[in-house]
Order: sequence, then C-alpha cells, then structure tokens
Amino acid sequence: MESHQIEIGRRYAYREKRGPHYPMLKVRLLDKVGRKGKVKIRFEDGPHPGLEEYISTRRLVVPWGQRHEVLRDEKLGAALAANVAKAADSALGQAASAVLESTGEPGAGAVATGTTMSESELQRIFDRAGLASAPTGLHPLAYRDRHGDVHLALEATVELARAFAAAEPTTVVGYLDDEEEEMRLRGNTPGERWWHSYLREKAPGFAIARQWAGLEQEAEILRREIARLVARDTSRLRPRAGWG
Repeated sequence: MESHQIEIGRRYAYREKRGPHYPMLKVRLLDKVGRKGKVKIRFEDGPHPGLEEYISTRRLVVPWGQRHEVLRDEKLGAALAANVAKAADSALGQAASAVLESTGEPGAGAVATGTTMSESELQRIFDRAGLASAPTGLHPLAYRDRHGDVHLALEATVELARAFAAAEPTTVVGYLDDEEEEMRLRGNTPGERWWHSYLREKAPGFAIARQWAGLEQEAEILRREIARLVARDTSRLRPRAGWG
C-alpha cells in the first residue's frame, strides 16, 4: 500500500514478502514517520505479538477487514492460472488481442493465457458481439476481482473474440489493415526496419483474426469468381480454327 492510503491507529494485513504463499499477520500502524521512509507497526498476532518494528508500506497488503477479499482473489487466480498454463497459445492470444483492440475500448487486449479487463468494458464488447451471458458466465473459472476487473481464460477470450469478429467483421478487418499498413510505413523509415520484423511476428495472430472475421473466405470466393470470368472471356476472344 502507498503511504497516503494508510491511517495511523488502523489495523492492516501484513506480509513479510509478496505472494499468496506467505501468511497475513494483523498489525496496527503506530506512526507514519519512520526511519528511511518506513512506517512503525505493532504486531497483534503471529509469533511475536507486541513487537514493534519499522517496515516498508509495501508489506501492508490491505486493511485487516479486507483480507478475505484478497484471499478469495488469490484462490480464484490460482485456479485460473493452473488452467491457463496448460492452454497458453501466443498466436491465439495475439488474434484475440487484435480483435478486442479493434473494439476501441481503452483497456481491451489479451495475452497468450487470456485477458483481464474491467467488467464494464467487457460487457460492452459482449453486447456488441451478441453474447447473452455476463462476462463471468463465459467460463467456469472466470471471476471478477475486488477491483472490478474480470479475468478470463484463453478459451473464453477466444470465444468472445470470435463472436465479436463475426458480429463486426469490417471493424476487425479495418483495424488489421490499419495496423499492418502503419507497421509497413514505419518500417520504411531509415533506422526503423525492425517494424517489419514486428509485423512478421504479428502475422500469425492477424491471419487468425481475419479468418474469424470471415471476410478472407469471402475474398477468396470473389477471387475465384473473377478468375473464372477472366478465363471465360479469354476463351471467347481466342481465334477459332479456320478463321481468317
């Protein structure tokens, strides 16, 4: 916690080190003016109750009454992490991220293991995608944390991205076209060739996103039809034997 967030005399959950593997101990804040920018606390439980010590504020996790919310988030997060570790896929993550970013929502995006976004932003994307469920209803391990953010596994993130791409294909393809063009143009600037390498890294995810949008299939059908018409017209113009 930051120094401005804590109050003298209030009880807090203390951890020796960050991480869910370390127990929370109840301490009382005695003074904000400590040595080397630290604060003074008194332990009220644990191995040394009554002990007073100067500590960094980052060891104070939350007010004591909010510790159960932190423990809940850590438990749900651990269950989700155990699942996503087996299903991580960078190309799918890039594809889902591109689709979600195309929505224009400020916090939209994804990684190889899924996404974490504010519930309000996700709900707007759900509505545009035509999904009837709430964001936390898309996957058994999805959850809303104490800050109002929703955590989704990769398979749920992909499901959302595919639904949005199907609902607004031109939005997605337009975004992909703009991103690719911008990277190409930047890469043509002297000393900025690395943008072309970055575009190649993005290519697998962008290709998947285009497939989800469905316009690639339509474009391929159109290309075949054009080729068929050109071949037909060419055959009509070809001189027949015996003419002349």
